[in-house]
Amino acid sequence: MKSLFLVGFLLTTVALGDYAWIPKPETLVLKTGWELFKTENNYDSLGTKSDLTTNNVASSLSQNQVFLDAEYGLGDQWSGVFRTSFLSAQVEALNSGFSSLSGSGLFDTHLGFKWQFKREKPVLALEAGLILPPYSTKNLGTEELALGDGVSGGQLRVHAGTQVKKFSFSISPGLLFRFGRFSHQALLDAAVSLVLKKFYFRLFQSSQFSMTKDSAGNQGAENAEPGSGGSFSRLATNPDLINLGLKVGAFLSPRFKLETSASQTVWGQSASDGFRIGVALITNLDFSTPDHREPIQEVPLNGE
Repeated sequence: MKSLFLVGFLLTTVALGDYAWIPKPETLVLKTGWELFKTENNYDSLGTKSDLTTNNVASSLSQNQVFLDAEYGLGDQWSGVFRTSFLSAQVEALNSGFSSLSGSGLFDTHLGFKWQFKREKPVLALEAGLILPPYSTKNLGTEELALGDGVSGGQLRVHAGTQVKKFSFSISPGLLFRFGRFSHQALLDAAVSLVLKKFYFRLFQSSQFSMTKDSAGNQGAENAEPGSGGSFSRLATNPDLINLGLKVGAFLSPRFKLETSASQTVWGQSASDGFRIGVALITNLDFSTPDHREPIQEVPLNGE
């Protein structure tokens, strides 16, 4: 039974485009869950943290997100990746609790493929994908909050991972190409996981660094873009950001796993300082057809 849980761990915890492992052929890994993000501060372009203000009023931004991640094993070395979500967000004045801006709708959709070109330790994979926003940030109403940056993009990542007894390690450098006035970004994700019988713990970090920076005349702590609500969590043209977090999961069965997560921003420039909590159910669905045919006995050439 312990080996079954370990196999389930390898097939699911490192799937969904985060690491180098992929599901086995004809296996679908689904991750459905909810996340809450909240911020009351911004980092300006010099990295100084200040209170979030909307129209010079101290405010907070909160958003609830229901998401679906999927990764399907297309072959021994290939998988397809899909992510979509529904997001609801609002900006409130801290003193009065009055909501000044709000918005809800489908959030960015991610489509991609992953190729595991090295299957021995350390495992290596290449992932390429597209980001498609199903919403617009143009012509927003005076009380309408932008759901995100609203810009399409492309992503290229290299995933590396290995396992040492009960520990697994991963690192994923990459590039994010954003179009329009938004800066391209360098990405770096890393994690270390520990499995203890029916539970696992994962420390992780995610980072993004813009390739162009704000000019000296654009170093304020409030995002002036219409629809941003004053926060750099959306419509930030060139943010830098580092987040640290912890995931704790439980193996409910070889097919199902329950996971909780929490993360906090530790540094940024032209970015928001916030925390994120969430819970998710991960399901492993095997659509392969078992081979029930009786094995054919080989006959030696000499007839013996």
